[in-house]
This record gives sequence, structure tokens and C-alpha cells, in this order.
Amino acid sequence: MGQAKRRGTKEDRIAEAQARKPEKTPRQLQGEVALPKSIKEAKKIEKRLDRLWSNLTTPTDINDQILHFTKMLSNETPIFLNCKPELWSRQTCCDLNVTKYIQDHGGRMLCGYRIWYNEPLYIEGERHAVWTDGAEIRDVSYVESGEDKILFVPDDKTFSDAPRKIRYAFNHADNLIIAQHEAMEQTNCARTMSPQEAWETMPTYEQWLKEKRIMPNLLLKTKVLL
Repeated sequence: MGQAKRRGTKEDRIAEAQARKPEKTPRQLQGEVALPKSIKEAKKIEKRLDRLWSNLTTPTDINDQILHFTKMLSNETPIFLNCKPELWSRQTCCDLNVTKYIQDHGGRMLCGYRIWYNEPLYIEGERHAVWTDGAEIRDVSYVESGEDKILFVPDDKTFSDAPRKIRYAFNHADNLIIAQHEAMEQTNCARTMSPQEAWETMPTYEQWLKEKRIMPNLLLKTKVLL
């Protein structure tokens, strides 16, 4: 019997993934780990995390691992959305972008998580907001890495009523390392910009496009000079 037959149909595997009880996330494991005792130990943690985070990208399809993770975030089904930003859309200001789009076009904000994936090692959900009028769902923000679509799983919470990021590795030992990192993050008192500061400071999509056009020309000139 072939591997596919032994694993069942795609629908069977999806149902199995949805029924599987999720393991603890690193956030839930923080009470089981200790902070690193030295700078050397902290650097070892960061080096191990780089292996998980260095190749994060938008998933190409919705597989069992993704379904297993998104069940931890929401009861809703994940969906692919094309990025359709406005020229004024600000980088990493998705909730503010949606608020302005609503002022111009009506509709409402739909919140959830944008999924980033390093198959088969690691996955994370980044808090995200999109626009909807009840029939259409539109991502009016842009991804600074240049990706033109996202995988989005909606939920029933407001933007600020859920964690900004939820991380998960498909290996318990890696999740313990992530839990240590998140415990360290909580000891740092990083200042967060106000919405007004963010809107006035972060680059627009128009500026990002201009920079994208300039950079290849600069690289070409550099090669010519060399």
C-alpha cells in the first residue's frame, strides 16, 4: 500500500489535524523554564533560534502542521489573501491602515493572525488586521519583505485583545528554548510608539516602492564601478 493510502485522503488528514489536541505553546511553557544564567548562555539560545527564524515566509499551501497550529489561534479556517495596499499604507501599521480605509470606504476591521512558516521546523502567528465589508476581505497593508500574499486566520477578538505574536516549534526542546527567549523579552522595557507616532514615522507603501526602484539602480552602479 502506498504512503498516500496509508495516510488517508487529504480530507481525512485535515480532520485528524483539526481534532488533534495542541501541545503547549512557548508562552504557556514560560513557567517551566529559567532565565539564562550568563550572556554566553543567552547567545547560545539566540543562535539556536536563528535556525528557526532565518527562513520564515508565507506558506505555499495549508498542510497538517499549519492546521495544527492555527487551531491554537482560532476556530476559523485560514485563508490566503493578496496584499492590496494603498499608496498611503504605513509599514507595520495594519490596524491603523484598516482604520483609515474604513473612514474612506466604510466596512469594518477583521482581526486575526498572519502566518509565517519555516517548514517543517517552526511557525508563528503575527497579530494582523484586514478590512471587510462582509462579502470581500482585503489586506490593505504591505509586507516589507515584498511578499504579495499572506495566510490569514481570523478570530473574534479586537486587535489589542490578543498577543502580538504567538510562536510554536514542532519540537518540544525548541519550544523550551523559545520560552526562555520570551521570558527574556518580558524583562526588557522596550518603548512602543503611540499610534500617532507610528503613523507619522513609518514609511508609506509609496516610499517603499520608490526605495525598491532605487536599490537595483544603486546595485548596478556599484557593480559598474567595481
